[in-house]
Amino acid sequence: MAEQTEWRQKTKVWTYLIMAMLLVVIVVVINVVWKNPVRAEAGIKHFLGLPGWALASITAVVGILVFWGGLKVEPEWPEAFGAFLVAGAIAWFELIVGWNRFDLGGMVVIPYLIPLVVFLLMLAYALKRGV
Repeated sequence: MAEQTEWRQKTKVWTYLIMAMLLVVIVVVINVVWKNPVRAEAGIKHFLGLPGWALASITAVVGILVFWGGLKVEPEWPEAFGAFLVAGAIAWFELIVGWNRFDLGGMVVIPYLIPLVVFLLMLAYALKRGV
């Protein structure tokens, strides 16, 4: 029984480390997009020769599959990674459609909050289901 408890502790530590790294990546990407939105939008629309919507769709599907697979295993980091991919795909779609179309009521922070809320809701679901 002690080994199982020790394993759960290690997986929780890895989950939180991965979540912290993902949050740092999010901040860096937001900073790059904020400083040069035209270049970021052009880079996202055509990456690897595919249209941006196709890559965003692939990212969303892979994220959902990783999240779903993470619900079936003991470690919690696949769920966090899958949630991050889905939130990233949502942010990607926001850039493709037009970032300014999501600032409802003139609130510029809404486009940033939508992927973050999706990420947190998916993690909350995973944590509740894992208990």
